[in-house]
Amino acid sequence: MIYKSKQEIRRKIWQTLEDENIADFPRPCFDRIPNFVGSKEASEKIKEIPEFKKAKCVFCAPDFVLKRIREIVLEEGKILAVALPHMTGFVEITEKKKIKEATSIGGFKKYGKPLQTKIDLFVQGSVAVDEFGNRLGKGTGYGDKEWYCLYEKGLISPNVKIVTIVHDKQILDDFSYLAEPTDRKVNYIITPKYVYSVANL
Repeated sequence: MIYKSKQEIRRKIWQTLEDENIADFPRPCFDRIPNFVGSKEASEKIKEIPEFKKAKCVFCAPDFVLKRIREIVLEEGKILAVALPHMTGFVEITEKKKIKEATSIGGFKKYGKPLQTKIDLFVQGSVAVDEFGNRLGKGTGYGDKEWYCLYEKGLISPNVKIVTIVHDKQILDDFSYLAEPTDRKVNYIITPKYVYSVANL
């Protein structure tokens, strides 16, 4: 299917997730990076990714769907890097006891200190991805802005892998014709059942 715009894809995915009750709290999922049924199971699979196993510091976007991944990063003894709300700064978190609180948006500032550690893996949520690693966020550009801001600060390199978690219904065949030069591709797509390396799709 040929889509006329990125927004057309977003609307299709949001509607499908709502209509088929795949969307999970917070609902409705329109205009959000959607949480989905099975997201916690998908999150656990990040432990299978070689780059996660080796990573010292993992950046994770603040989306609700990534809450469990943020917890896993700290549970595994790694440094969690996050952006403060509205990209007002970046912090790193190493809290070992109050992990649930530290990985909530409200806990970022309380438990975080200014980010100084270089990032080894970059995790973000998505509205849609395709089999070539093209990704759509909710349309604000935050995901790409976070990456470029970290790059300008010397905290991430272009060869750092990008991971996203989605439901199978969020994976489309190909929308590369809508991609822009500044759009960052993902290297790994995690679903509740599988971990896809984009090069091997």
